[in-house]
Amino acid sequence: MANVKVVVFLPVRDNDGRDLTAERESAENDLFMIYLGWTFLGMVQGAYRMTDGSRAIDDHRAYAIMTDETGIGDIEGVVRRFKAKTTQEAIYMEVQYNVEMRLI
Repeated sequence: MANVKVVVFLPVRDNDGRDLTAERESAENDLFMIYLGWTFLGMVQGAYRMTDGSRAIDDHRAYAIMTDETGIGDIEGVVRRFKAKTTQEAIYMEVQYNVEMRLI
């Protein structure tokens, strides 16, 4: 089965400005329990057009998780549980197939 790299952006603050540290730490723990680990790629900032047309600028913590195709649904489940605890309209999740990865 092919290696898959999943990149997820978890916002630092909710749309109302509430700190999401506890929710993020819970998601990090869930990912660690399911996989060997995750990699924090750093902070990123992005803009999103809300359903009402307004612009939201968010700061996110970016994570990379290596898995195979069967693990994509588990990661998506962690992201959905995180999102359910927030007022975010969407969470960025990128899936890259056939990634060569080596742990040396």
